[in-house]
Amino acid sequence: MQKESTDQLKNRIEELEEELFGLREALSFNNIVNKDLYYQQSCEEPALSVIDTDYTLIEINPKRLQSFNKTKNCVIGEKCYSILRGLDQPCTECTVEQVINNKISSRFLKTYQENGKSRLEEKYVSPILDQNGSVKQIVIQSEDITSYHHLISRVGQREEFFRKIFESAGDAFLIHDEEGRIIEFGSELPVLLHYNEDEFKNLKIFDIVDIQDSSLFKHKKKLLEEKGCITFETTLLAKNKSLVSVEVIVNLLNTLMEKVYFVVIRNVTNRNIAERKLRESEERFRTLVENATDLIMRFDRNYRHLFVNSATKSVLNIEPELFIGKTHQELGFPDDLCDFWEHEMRIVFTTAKPRLVEFSLEIEDQTHFFEWQLIPEFNTKGGTETLMAIARDTTSRKSIEQALNDALLTKDKFFSILAHDLKNPFNVLLPISQTLAQDAKRMDLEQIEEAASLLNSAVKQEFNLLKNLLEWSRSQMGNIAYNPKETDLDQLVKSNILLHEVNMNKKQISVSVQKIGNTIAFVDEYMIDTVIRNLLSNAIKFTDTGGNIEVSLNNSQNRLILSVKDNGIGISIENQKKLFRIDTNYTRIGTNDEQGTGLGLILCKEFTDKNNGLISVTSELRKGSTFTVTLPFKS
Repeated sequence: MQKESTDQLKNRIEELEEELFGLREALSFNNIVNKDLYYQQSCEEPALSVIDTDYTLIEINPKRLQSFNKTKNCVIGEKCYSILRGLDQPCTECTVEQVINNKISSRFLKTYQENGKSRLEEKYVSPILDQNGSVKQIVIQSEDITSYHHLISRVGQREEFFRKIFESAGDAFLIHDEEGRIIEFGSELPVLLHYNEDEFKNLKIFDIVDIQDSSLFKHKKKLLEEKGCITFETTLLAKNKSLVSVEVIVNLLNTLMEKVYFVVIRNVTNRNIAERKLRESEERFRTLVENATDLIMRFDRNYRHLFVNSATKSVLNIEPELFIGKTHQELGFPDDLCDFWEHEMRIVFTTAKPRLVEFSLEIEDQTHFFEWQLIPEFNTKGGTETLMAIARDTTSRKSIEQALNDALLTKDKFFSILAHDLKNPFNVLLPISQTLAQDAKRMDLEQIEEAASLLNSAVKQEFNLLKNLLEWSRSQMGNIAYNPKETDLDQLVKSNILLHEVNMNKKQISVSVQKIGNTIAFVDEYMIDTVIRNLLSNAIKFTDTGGNIEVSLNNSQNRLILSVKDNGIGISIENQKKLFRIDTNYTRIGTNDEQGTGLGLILCKEFTDKNNGLISVTSELRKGSTFTVTLPFKS
């Protein structure tokens, strides 16, 4: 009878252990999902510095300057290795030369001593290229990541919730290093060996290992190096010199800083205490599960609900007790979803491996998206009898992801248009250069000088266009700042009229400029120069031969008003709605078959918005168009 009772107790303990394992896995999934988010939110501002190819420090931000106790003027112009490390030559681990040669970014980790403690620093070294593709400057970003990796290496302190799982399960545990120093331990271990916590802090692992078993220590250490995890039974030496029989599970953890050993110790001489602890643990987990906002369910192999938490009421508006003993079909869920759910659960039962899938469900006439984690639960023979399913509503996240994807697609489309548009200005330059190449011998000196001067002027202007557009594209990626200053729009108008002189003369279009009042706006010069250039280009493109364009500058309510008016073909009301929008990609052929991409007005809208301005259009078919830009004066 006693043997039978003992066997029943053993089976019950094993069942509870399996239950605990499944719950651990389920809860640790959420923990893993949130770990990276925690790290990203807790990171401080990085320290930045900029050097040239001779290691001379040319810029540094306040975060990096904090580590020197010097002013910025004292460090700018000095060698980085002298200022940062007190050396007379580059650091041995420096990757700057590699970055210069390969023209690609590099990342490396460096440990150093600070106030007698080891610190870990992560560095990103990135090149800045000039127009010829050569490295002219190097940006160095430094982050102290000691705290983060310290959390990883010190497993016992990493997760208070993880500690509670082991504590509540009745297991004792400790973490020690290669020298046998105990780094961390659970509160159960000192109790098991009759120590108080203060006494236990001063022990090494060899102080509690049975001397008769110490001869096997090296063998077990070698086995652990090979397998990463070993399980064995042994005896530990208590404070009163008594021996305590235990089951030990040792895991070798290779952290960035050091090797540590995570040891789980179970007292196998007092199983009834373990059983009671497991029951308490089960109640704690049940409380946690019942209060979770995720849908948590357990299924048998016939796909019937064995357990559901109370979240079914708040998420699905169905009472939890209605699920028990029923399949999804019997509960009235859509047939296609029921088939999908059973198919996914069948895979988990067959493979005995966790699975993560997604599905959508109509709830009160709204589509909700769910992330569904299926976790197999094993019996004592290793078979999968049940599985746990955790469904998390990801509708809000899906909306954000979709918005991000749409933005990225729009951005890709925009830069595709940009790459195409850069080729068009050369349609003007090529005929001039071709004429010089073919007819230069038959041209007199005055004609050659005139053509060369025109070609030189056009090339310079188009180069500035390319430069400005490239700078703008960098600003979209956050690599260039908006820099407003007092800018004379009259001068920008004149320079752009000169830029388009060839095209205007070709179509015999006259341009007049009218200015009233102040013409000085507080704007980013490069951006507004692009706006004026594109508005003039469009006016010329869509004006018939012999037409005229009027450019006016005047003031209204402390704002500068720039307008470009033409008497060209005009724009219909329907097509006016498509302007300034990248998603429509609206474009037309000019009056002399000039090609367009629809990029110009998109640039105008983007740059005008960045300069706190407004852009609008009024137009009538066959009568012309007027584009108006309103910009601020300096406040």
